[in-house]
Amino acid sequence: MEMLDDIPLVRLPRKTIEANTIAYFRTAEGTRPDLRLVQLNDRRVIVKDFDRSDALFRKLVAPILIRRELGALRILDGIDGVPRLIGRVDRYAIAMEHIPGRSLDRIEPGTLTPEFYTRLREIVDQMHARGVAHCDLRSRGNVVLGDDGDPYIVDFAACVFRGRGLNPFIRWVFHQFVLADRNAVLLIKKRLSPELLTDEDRDALATELPYERPARFIGENVRKLTRRLLTRRGC
Repeated sequence: MEMLDDIPLVRLPRKTIEANTIAYFRTAEGTRPDLRLVQLNDRRVIVKDFDRSDALFRKLVAPILIRRELGALRILDGIDGVPRLIGRVDRYAIAMEHIPGRSLDRIEPGTLTPEFYTRLREIVDQMHARGVAHCDLRSRGNVVLGDDGDPYIVDFAACVFRGRGLNPFIRWVFHQFVLADRNAVLLIKKRLSPELLTDEDRDALATELPYERPARFIGENVRKLTRRLLTRRGC
């Protein structure tokens, strides 16, 4: 992953971002942000921008998501496989390194190599060692096959932090999210490369995580309720 030492972590003026936006990977709607491709200092960066999301969601929820992702990228800085944080635009937008490639929801089965999954698991383990669980790796859009052939993990808005205390309950909760991340890697392999599953992988997939279903149920319904209450179209 190319280092971006010549682009300091600063507050980037919104006018600069808007003037230098060259494309949109996704446009804002409901709870979704704009994903801008921006030419900045002779480099291309990604700006996640909730400024045009629905008003209630933008005011009440978007700043929390921006702070969470900014915090995660700061903690994970230097891990190859995680985009590097570049700067903050305002309370609704954050800028990060652009990773050329394709998200796994656009990858045909049989494309990925055993080395890809080995490296993906290494990145996940490094994240956990620093106290960050992604919590949404089941969404294949959050894993990118880089043009260099390596995996990259994006979108940390739903992540969970281990925290600094020694509270055993908090540690236990964080460990459940760690297990869910590891399981998500195997589910990706099962979906896109079932021929690469080992007996150990199959055994792990056959063992249901004790709190996976209720956690997924709560998460899905919280998202639905948020969309229904805080967006015009419930999307």
